[in-house]
Amino acid sequence: KIIANASWLVADKILRMGVGLFVGVWVARYLGPEQYGILNYALAFVGLFSVLSTLGLDGIVVRELVKHPESQNEILGSAFFLKLLGGCLAFIAVIIVSAKLNFGDNLTRLIIAILGFGLIVHSFNSIDLWFRSQVASKYTVLAQNSSFAIASVTKVILILKREALLSLDAVALAQTILSAIGLIFFFKKKGKSLIQWRPVYSVAIRLIKESWPLIFAGLAIAIYMRIDQIMLGEMIGKKAVGTYAAAVRLSEVWYFIPVAIASSVFPAIVKSKQ
Repeated sequence: KIIANASWLVADKILRMGVGLFVGVWVARYLGPEQYGILNYALAFVGLFSVLSTLGLDGIVVRELVKHPESQNEILGSAFFLKLLGGCLAFIAVIIVSAKLNFGDNLTRLIIAILGFGLIVHSFNSIDLWFRSQVASKYTVLAQNSSFAIASVTKVILILKREALLSLDAVALAQTILSAIGLIFFFKKKGKSLIQWRPVYSVAIRLIKESWPLIFAGLAIAIYMRIDQIMLGEMIGKKAVGTYAAAVRLSEVWYFIPVAIASSVFPAIVKSKQ
C-alpha cells in the first residue's frame, strides 16, 4: 500500500515535470525575462506568506486522523477552519505588504493579489490530509493532475492567442480552484461530506498548540526558499528574477522524491508507534 501510494505521487511529479517543463519553457520564452520575472517574483512573494495558510498543521492533522479515526469530522472541521482563517490573514498580509514594497507598480501588485487569493482556497487541501491518512494519495493526484492538465492546455491556447501576462496569472488561480473542486468530488465519491465537518474549539486549540513550532519552521523554510528571488527583484530588477527563476525551477523539481516517500510512510510510522 505504501509503495503504491508513493508510486502515485512519483508518477504525478514525473508527469508534472514533463508537461510543466514543456509549457513552462514556452511561457518563459513567450513572456520574456522581464514579464516572466514579474510572475516569478509574485509567486515567490506569495510563497513567503503561505505558512500562514498552512499553519504547520498538515503533519499534525494526518497523525491525529490516524490515531483517532472516530473523530475525523471534528479534526478535519477544526483544521479547515484554522486553514481558512490563516488563508484570509495571509491574503490580507500579502495585499498590505505588497502595497508597501511595490508602491506605484500596479501590475505586480495586481498579479500578487490574484495569486494571493489562492491562499484562501488552499484551505480545501484539508481533504488531502484525510487521503494521506488513508494512504490513498491517488485521489489527490487525480484531482491535481486534472486541474494541471486543464491549466496547461489553457496556457498554450493563451500563448497562441498572444494574451497578456494577467491572463496567465488568472489561469494559475483557476488551477488552484479546480484542484479544490476535484478534491471535493473524490471526497464525496468516497462517501464523505464536508457538511459533516464540525469545528470544535478545544480541538482547534490543541492543534495550534502542537503546530506552533512548525509554523516558525515553515516560515524559515519559506524565507530561505523564496527570499533570493525577492531580493533580486528589489535590488537588480524583474528581468534578473526571470533568468534566475528558470534555473531554480530545474533544480527544485527533484524535491518530490523524499516528499513522496515521507508522505506515504508517515501514517504507517504513526500506527507502529501506537
